Amino acid sequence: MWFANGKESVFLDGSPVGFAVFDRRMRILYANPAFATAHGLPPHDHTGRTVEELLPAGHVAAVKAGIVEVLRTGTVHRDVKTRVHLDNATRHLLLNRFPLHDNDEVVAAVVTVQDLTSAHEIAELEGLRLQAVWTDQLDRAQRAGGTGSWELDLRSGRLVWSANLCRIAGVSRSPDTLEDVLDLVHDDDRAVVRAHFEALKTNTPAPEIEFRLCRQDGMIAVVSSIGESVTDETGAVVALRGMHVDRTARRAAEADARAAVVRANAVESQLENERQLMLRLQRAMLPPDLPLTPGVELAAAYQPADGAIGVGGDFYDAFTLPDGRLAVAVGDVVGHDMDAAVTMGRIRSTIRAYAMHNPDPDRVLGKLNRLVCLCADLTMTTVFYGVYTPWTGSLCYANAGHPHPLLVRDGVARPMTHRHGMITGAAHHADYRAFETLLRPGDLLLCYTDGLVEHRGSDIDAGVERLCAAVASSGLPDALDHLVPGVIRAVGPEVGRDDICVLGLRRTGGPARDDAAPGS
Repeated sequence: MWFANGKESVFLDGSPVGFAVFDRRMRILYANPAFATAHGLPPHDHTGRTVEELLPAGHVAAVKAGIVEVLRTGTVHRDVKTRVHLDNATRHLLLNRFPLHDNDEVVAAVVTVQDLTSAHEIAELEGLRLQAVWTDQLDRAQRAGGTGSWELDLRSGRLVWSANLCRIAGVSRSPDTLEDVLDLVHDDDRAVVRAHFEALKTNTPAPEIEFRLCRQDGMIAVVSSIGESVTDETGAVVALRGMHVDRTARRAAEADARAAVVRANAVESQLENERQLMLRLQRAMLPPDLPLTPGVELAAAYQPADGAIGVGGDFYDAFTLPDGRLAVAVGDVVGHDMDAAVTMGRIRSTIRAYAMHNPDPDRVLGKLNRLVCLCADLTMTTVFYGVYTPWTGSLCYANAGHPHPLLVRDGVARPMTHRHGMITGAAHHADYRAFETLLRPGDLLLCYTDGLVEHRGSDIDAGVERLCAAVASSGLPDALDHLVPGVIRAVGPEVGRDDICVLGLRRTGGPARDDAAPGS
């Protein structure tokens, strides 16, 4: 026949899908090698055999019925999945059955068989793998979420806890009954928990509750619980179920946070008390009054740093020398603590002592620098120090790393131009040079510390420009004792503020005669 000797048989012999042709007497006319392999016989031994001769008795009826239907009615059976048990193993097959016609008459039935056993086994293994992954992920999620579920069968009284709820409560197995659960509840919370379950038993909505469980390891677990009633078709409550959420870590963290707030408030109060004490000490180290000198208007203002910065070491001073001249100084000790405040007082006293012996600015700063370098308990300090002669208007001064003072003349404010000396305490052999300028009547010398012009997010040059503009503006009062604090309010930063000192010296009198000098 054509399917035994034709080109088609060559094509079918190489197909991985089993292929067989049955005549109307249910005998095999052709079977390819893939079909023959399932029965343990070579393909040529299938020719002429019936279904009964090939298949075990248990499979004949099911297979034969399909072939008979195709031969009788010409029906096509597509993708029929079936299982057969051969040699103590289950094989999964995919069948297709369709008729062969000759002049509109069904003369044979074709059966194709595809063995899906390996694919089915792979799918089963993949399903088991996915199930294991999902189970692990669910357990991880429960542990991460700190949750556990429970269910109580009211008909049997049997209670079941999830594994993670057992972990939360610190027990190795689920309690069996509700009374077993109540035995784990803290004595002070037991009545609330019992009332919660009683409400659920009557199908009454119960709000979420929070209670404590006494673990076997001596620890206390805090859980919140929410439950619901389960009813049957008659509306009777037959079971309860719900979930516990472990709140232990959160409640412990909240308690720690409350305790930390109490401690922080206590520390903040202590620090504020210490800060106020240091501020009083610092103010006590500043001169209580400025000297009254004919032809000179003096004013000074001090503003402490805000709480975020601490107590600084800014200072100012003005005192009369034995020969009647006026000494002025403004400085800034490095640091913001008690040591800076103490150093400030010592530096200020030292300047006074050196000035009384020899007031020349270069000599005073030179000696001060050597002292700071030699004394380990003193801190580097910037200083502007000058000696003003009221009867001539002459100002002799030197600068140890301090911001240049402003000279305000004829409504224009400009920083004084002179070479900076090194900050005191930086180098033992630092050299300081004295400069001299003449103040005209009405001129204003404005000395300040860097806290006035240093703003967060802006460089110091921009701060100096703002200061010059503010001092020269008509918005500030003319009287020096009002102008100096007004400068701080107008220019000083509002937050993150360092301490600020401002000292103003204005020449009010005209040029005096030489014989106006004391001792002349």
